[in-house]
Amino acid sequence: MEKKESLLPEIRDYWTKRAPSYSDFVNSEFADEGESRFAAVIEEQIKMAEEKSGRKYKKVLDIGTGPGFFAILLAKRGYEVTAVDFTRAMLDEASGNANRQCVSIEFKQMDAQTLELPDDLFDLIVTRNVTWNLENPAKAYCDWHRVLRKGGILLNFDAGWYNYLFDSEAKEAFEADHENVIKLGVPDLNQYSDGIKMEEISKSLIMSRESRPDADLRMMREAGFDATADREIWRRVWSKDEQINWASTPMFMLTGYKLA
Repeated sequence: MEKKESLLPEIRDYWTKRAPSYSDFVNSEFADEGESRFAAVIEEQIKMAEEKSGRKYKKVLDIGTGPGFFAILLAKRGYEVTAVDFTRAMLDEASGNANRQCVSIEFKQMDAQTLELPDDLFDLIVTRNVTWNLENPAKAYCDWHRVLRKGGILLNFDAGWYNYLFDSEAKEAFEADHENVIKLGVPDLNQYSDGIKMEEISKSLIMSRESRPDADLRMMREAGFDATADREIWRRVWSKDEQINWASTPMFMLTGYKLA
């Protein structure tokens, strides 16, 4: 059987081109209430996890940091943050954004599916809009479990971004979202460079075909996490414009505790 060629070079090239515009989007989140919305949710989860584990959380890993939104948000609140991304251009954007926000973060370039990090190192892992574009998310969840300390927690914010490529009802809902954006006159957040290219890549990605977050919960539990999903978190973390743009693709939050 012929070995399937990895999509990593294509994914890397896409996000390299996308880095400046995605950085602009992240900086707009800092400029409005995006930071405070996500911070409230994350700190709420940290507090509950600390109470459950009986210790204070300090060391944080931001996986697929992109332009550094979660990494900067948590560094500003006193956490010791390491942030990784597969794309050098994204890390350059993140480093520049961190400098402008006057925070210190350790940035490393690596594949989210194969972390070059020691076992049992972090109290908290955060990630946003990453697992949907991984070739092997089950492998990634296992590796993320490995680098967490016992009692640590994973917070993964994501959505079924490209399910509409394989589901006719999801396709109709996606198109209705676009029509509603035009009707209401809000910014079209789906208009970005090389969007068609990512659609083509996503046709070969596992999570485009899976029912989410159910598939994630299965993979997380197989990796050893005590896992739950909050399917309504989009109501707390998204702006009104985001809620209109992505009404048919609501963001969920996956919470995974490492019990042993």
